[in-house]
Amino acid sequence: MSVGAPGAAPGAGFLARDRELLERRLPGLDARLAATGLEKLERPGSPAVDWFRQSGAGALFVPTDHHGLGAGLREGVRLQRALASRAPSLAVATTMHHFSVASLIGWERLSAGLEWLLAEAVARNAMLVASGAAEGRPGAGILTPSMTARPVDGGIRIDGTKKPCSLSRSMDLLFATVRVRRPDGERCAVAVVPADSPGVSVRPFWRSDVLAGAESDELVLDDVFVPDRLVTDLGPVGTTSEPLRRSLVWFEVLIAASYLGMAAALVERAVAAPRTDTGELARMAATLEGATYALEGVAAQAESDAAAGADPAALLGPALAVRFAVQDAVVAVSARAAEALGGGAFIGDPDITYLCAATRCLAFHPPSRTAGETALVQHLRGEAVDVP
Repeated sequence: MSVGAPGAAPGAGFLARDRELLERRLPGLDARLAATGLEKLERPGSPAVDWFRQSGAGALFVPTDHHGLGAGLREGVRLQRALASRAPSLAVATTMHHFSVASLIGWERLSAGLEWLLAEAVARNAMLVASGAAEGRPGAGILTPSMTARPVDGGIRIDGTKKPCSLSRSMDLLFATVRVRRPDGERCAVAVVPADSPGVSVRPFWRSDVLAGAESDELVLDDVFVPDRLVTDLGPVGTTSEPLRRSLVWFEVLIAASYLGMAAALVERAVAAPRTDTGELARMAATLEGATYALEGVAAQAESDAAAGADPAALLGPALAVRFAVQDAVVAVSARAAEALGGGAFIGDPDITYLCAATRCLAFHPPSRTAGETALVQHLRGEAVDVP
């Protein structure tokens, strides 16, 4: 597979800003990914996750006073675009890590400030956190988990599976939502599960060649004990909270930015091709960059609201609106870019066919379009937006 855009210097063109930020935040990672190429990065056993860990990127969104890099969500839009333009699987997998870290940081009810201890441990020890907070099945949601737990002395014991689970083979911790079966009814809780806990195992699951480097296999929890200090009760199944809404805004923004990066990699190739029509390039740029600026707008508002202590519930609707706009944009742009490059390039360069297929996968991340549209209508009517 080809590396970078044919005929273009690394970092040239409209992705320069994104890649310069990535180099400033994580020196050397972009060059390492560019020199390797999609053929090696997008297969099982990809070295990209280890390089991400070695770069200290797991601490990107941990505040500096907790030994993190202190990046904000608006920077995250550009960072994920740059990362995905080089390594789509890595961008998708690490979005799950960032979502989990954002959840930990925002979880005010984790006892005695434990969320900050965990975030600091992630930063200090280059740990990766997988997410067990959503299912890859129709109708599944974060607040209706399939994993179940029962109370025991000093904690809970969890049974169930999460499939697919990105970072399943490299994770140090799992951030999971579970149904806790208590005498007074089922409760929803979040649990932080160390990867080396007895009863945790991984089974092969991902059979597609697309995004195969994300380690999205089946995570199995068989009677796994989690102490009370690593469990937070949310309330009856379906209960929401401010930290959860905040982390969902982060997830929708970062996962959408990742897929914009994949589409941007195709546009970059079209820009470098000598015969691409300038009008077609302008139309692709308008769609792609317009979607990016919309994401940055939501991210900037999220940062402002967080600084002011505002309820993140107000931003969940806008975040979903932009996510679905991005979902449509990346499909349209990737198709236009492939057409502009021509049939010969599509047949002769596996990168092009791969990126076209990868951009379609945003549709499979939660929420489903049906659930997201319901939430959007609630937002438009001025109602409280349910977590889909």
